[in-house]
Amino acid sequence: MSKIKLSPFLKNILMTTITSLITITSMIFIIRFLAKGFGPEEFGAYSLARRVISNSAPLIILSMDVALSRYIAMNDERRLQGSYIISSIILVAAAMFLLLIIATSASNYLSHLIFHSNEYLNLYYASLFLLGGYCICVITSACLFGMQKIDKANLLRLFLMAILPLIIAYTFGNTKSPAFVVFLMGSVFYISLFPLILIVIKTAWPGLSQLKVSIKTIIRYGIPRAPAGFALAGLLTLGPFLASYFGDLKDAGFFVVGQSVFRVMESTIVAFGLVALPKVAQLFARGKEEFLKTNVENILVMIFQLGLFATIHTFLWSREIVLIWLGSEYLEAVAIMRILIISLGPYLGYVMLRSVVDAVEIRAINTLNLFISLVIAAVMSIIFGYAGFGIIGLAIGTTIGFAFLGILTGYYLMKRYLISYNNFMLRSILLLNFILAGIALIIKKYIIATSFSQYSLLVSGFILEVLVFSGYLCCLYKKDIGWVLEIKNRIIYAGRPDNKTING
Repeated sequence: MSKIKLSPFLKNILMTTITSLITITSMIFIIRFLAKGFGPEEFGAYSLARRVISNSAPLIILSMDVALSRYIAMNDERRLQGSYIISSIILVAAAMFLLLIIATSASNYLSHLIFHSNEYLNLYYASLFLLGGYCICVITSACLFGMQKIDKANLLRLFLMAILPLIIAYTFGNTKSPAFVVFLMGSVFYISLFPLILIVIKTAWPGLSQLKVSIKTIIRYGIPRAPAGFALAGLLTLGPFLASYFGDLKDAGFFVVGQSVFRVMESTIVAFGLVALPKVAQLFARGKEEFLKTNVENILVMIFQLGLFATIHTFLWSREIVLIWLGSEYLEAVAIMRILIISLGPYLGYVMLRSVVDAVEIRAINTLNLFISLVIAAVMSIIFGYAGFGIIGLAIGTTIGFAFLGILTGYYLMKRYLISYNNFMLRSILLLNFILAGIALIIKKYIIATSFSQYSLLVSGFILEVLVFSGYLCCLYKKDIGWVLEIKNRIIYAGRPDNKTING
């Protein structure tokens, strides 16, 4: 009897996806524990602190995670790998030291600017502490992914980003002290310092001359990309930050809840980027352009077809998601969530494609696209905000920004690899999605919602969506969609005479 065996690449994606799903599931419960324990006001302060950390991290990491993973993968020699690792550590440490000097010198002013009160000064300092640990964790993970040590990288992420933070949130969520919780979560990230030290010890010392070359190379590639992370964090921070001006601190928490669906859905595909970046970089270095073109085309079509499905069905269940997850006191976030969901497909497209763009392009294309999108989002948010739409206007502006981000990213790859719009089968895919959405809506409204309790509704809704999604995949398979067939080909049946390991 033949056995099913996944290709190494698909196996790595699967295991990384599972890790990401566990991490995002942990985040869901972390937010639930803290939202219930802190209350809307303190949770709003905590949410702002985490957004500020996300916004500051790109200024410290300087895209060294992307550059490090790429150049480690493109160089098999340990001495060269060591030179890039040490170079990244030097640059990140210098950036963190500079930020700490500025942040501590102006702590009162910056704390008041962020939280509109100096009562959260301890939370401000705790956020700086967490930021340092997070940067160490990111560099360590980049080393492991670049070296193709996927299992170790996933294990590290699992403990530091899922299990231990969940324990902290469950244990200390009722303390109503965001600063203490953020400090504990920051302490967890510093554990990644130990494997990083071991990695540095095992790599060969490159010498000062090689180190200078590596620093120049990694700066030339990474620094232009550093603002990209800042711009992406800015897109996510823009709404919550402006919410406190067009509403109050509680509205910032509602906006973060509305955006949380992005993180949940992102977890299902972020594994592709983590695993694909070093692999695509290897293929690009070896001149496999035609192979890359075929696969980029499949990825673009897959993003459109799956992104459209995810957007429609997440929109259908948005109210139930918030009600079951956080309770009725957060139902005000539903309207924000539904508006943001409209741009879910383009956002997921960017998340999946950014690694491909970074792997094949020295120029910082993602940086340019992100800043264009950020400017558009900021302008539209302010216009709608002052027009009287309030926090809803901020959601509309953010949605427009993310829509442009996904479109610009996809357009670049379509132009580079001369991919035709006909491959997306727009009319038939749109019709199929509308039919399936109608079926799901009817079953939800007239059968499930009227016959089940709250948690039974969650289980029943999940089963319904699994069945609808399975039907969707079957229809795509019958249409001989390229990406569906590609996934099938990456499942190897052991014992067949033509069995080959798929490494690409």
